[in-house]
Amino acid sequence: MPDTKNTFNSIAKVYDRINNIISLGKHKKWKKDFVTKSNMNGKILDIATGTGDIIRLIKKKYPVSECYGLDPSQNMLKIAKEKSQNINFLKGYAENIPFENKMFDYVTISFGIRNTKSIEKSLKEIHRVLKDNKYLYIMEFSRNENPIMKLITNIYLFLFIPLVGLLFGKFKEYFYLSSSINKFYSPKEFNELLSKNNFKVLEIKSFNLGIVTIYTAAKI
Repeated sequence: MPDTKNTFNSIAKVYDRINNIISLGKHKKWKKDFVTKSNMNGKILDIATGTGDIIRLIKKKYPVSECYGLDPSQNMLKIAKEKSQNINFLKGYAENIPFENKMFDYVTISFGIRNTKSIEKSLKEIHRVLKDNKYLYIMEFSRNENPIMKLITNIYLFLFIPLVGLLFGKFKEYFYLSSSINKFYSPKEFNELLSKNNFKVLEIKSFNLGIVTIYTAAKI
């Protein structure tokens, strides 16, 4: 696996524009749906925050006391800080979260868990920083097991997305990101991984023909 920090540093300036193109503008609705999953309050940590869209939406919608955005990419964080002045953004990895035990009421991570160096280690760290019985929300692309949908998805992943990346001079980076989607778990497999790491999965919701899945889980 390449250093994802370098990948996201490289694409930071075009990241939001390419997201609009490759999701056909739907990523904004996905993020709004993700944020409205619960009446969030207290302390919130958004991991792999990128340019800060999710934590910014949370801050706008809910009366949170403290909110933090964590990301290993300095270039992504620079853009996030330019967009939002009242959110605590800091550099760091999901595998080594720089906070004390049982500090957060909610942890969110959207389209980022698959790009961590170790998904299991990241889940263990998330479990550590969450308060007892509090919530983890993950939105991620899913591997589709339906043969017809798998064919359609592969065309999207290995033709459309890299082509868009090529137009912006970022073919290598977006081919890697497409590959990471294709290698990620199916919803059933990821449900089992969450359970293995001491989370009780409360809801799994897939949409856009199963391409995107939202997982709601509680720390146990």
